[in-house]
Amino acid sequence: MDAREKDRVKKGEFLTDIEEIRRRARTHIENGAVTEGYRADRDTVVRLLNEVLATEIVCVLRYKRHYYMATGIHAQAVAEEFLEHANEEQGTSTSSLSASPNWGESLTSTHKGS
Repeated sequence: MDAREKDRVKKGEFLTDIEEIRRRARTHIENGAVTEGYRADRDTVVRLLNEVLATEIVCVLRYKRHYYMATGIHAQAVAEEFLEHANEEQGTSTSSLSASPNWGESLTSTHKGS
């Protein structure tokens, strides 16, 4: 917010310029949920979160492969155990995504510079 905007807010004036409102909204959407005081390197955080997500997806796929490939006399019990682990791991990856901030881009998208 520039000095002119601060003065308008202090005086109790409201923005009525639709173009200015839209410009501000686009700026906030592009920045995501990152505040001015956020000190972490955004590119590093996105890279690390992508690595966490990729690891969890690989674990889910491994457990599901074992689930489908289980054979032998105890195959059903073993398969159910692998499916349970797969579902737990999938829940973990979902909570990793929901706990991470939104920076206006998908974590799984290719991030510039990486």
